Amino acid sequence: MDHAGMLVADIGGTNARFALFDEERGLFDIRNLSTAGHAGPAEAIRAYLGTRNVSTMVLAVA
Repeated sequence: MDHAGMLVADIGGTNARFALFDEERGLFDIRNLSTAGHAGPAEAIRAYLGTRNVSTMVLAVA
């Protein structure tokens, strides 16, 4: 597994916006996913992360 730092996410009813953050790179790998394609927030997070490992998550869920 690749360690990617921190996951930052804004998960809404239509879209889920994800980014990774670390002190060296700031925000990186910014992506938007449709929430309709996932059974719930956990599945959307897994789809975004793939095999990457994060130590912290900051989530905003509406």
